[in-house]
Amino acid sequence: MKFFARGLTAVLLLFAATVSGPAPMTAQEKPATETQLDTAIRDFLMRNPKVIRDALAKAELDEQTERTTRILQEQREAIYRSGSPTIGPENAKISIVEFYDYNCPYCRKTHPLLLQFLAANPDARIVLKDIANLGQESEAISRLVIASRKQGKFPAFHEALMTRQGRTTEAAAFETARKLGIDTAQMKKDAATPETDRVLSTTRELATSLSVEGTPLMIIGQNGIAGAPDDLSAQLTKYVDQVRQSGCDVC
Repeated sequence: MKFFARGLTAVLLLFAATVSGPAPMTAQEKPATETQLDTAIRDFLMRNPKVIRDALAKAELDEQTERTTRILQEQREAIYRSGSPTIGPENAKISIVEFYDYNCPYCRKTHPLLLQFLAANPDARIVLKDIANLGQESEAISRLVIASRKQGKFPAFHEALMTRQGRTTEAAAFETARKLGIDTAQMKKDAATPETDRVLSTTRELATSLSVEGTPLMIIGQNGIAGAPDDLSAQLTKYVDQVRQSGCDVC
């Protein structure tokens, strides 16, 4: 009922703006009674049903925007200040949050584009959120990557996995880690700790709260980019510029 009331209010406001037009009605033209006003409104809406659709669509969009803003504000600590690994300057003014999976081909496709964007925008960084949503192999890899951070090897390991060809298995990730000089025996132990469980589950819970259903998903301020659109760089530029100009009340 609240949604309908808001929608109806929007309809009446649109109606009032439409019937008033650029010039006010004369006293003779104004409905003389409330009944006449109700009839005039009803007749107008019957002749212009698109007004109702547009008003309800706007009310729904406004409600979605308000809900999204509230969730982003409530989760800002988990999104931006949870200790997730980053690419780019630690003190960057603008953060691009990326939810991804190491076996997601679209994540691999966007990876070099994101690096190019960072190179051209030194005031930006990427906050990395691996949700390992593509099965058991992805989860096993995620645990290894989390463990690699204890050895200070995350940047190289992340880059190697993101630039591999084909599907990555746990065994392939181990081999990649070995080539990078990572102590794989220690990494395996660290991957099985409760701390690693907590890091992965916390990231997944955050993704659920934000309704992240697929990867990649990038969040810039109040805007999101899903998948690997052809105009990814243009969208990133647009949304980053908005944050530069107007700030970010959810970051």
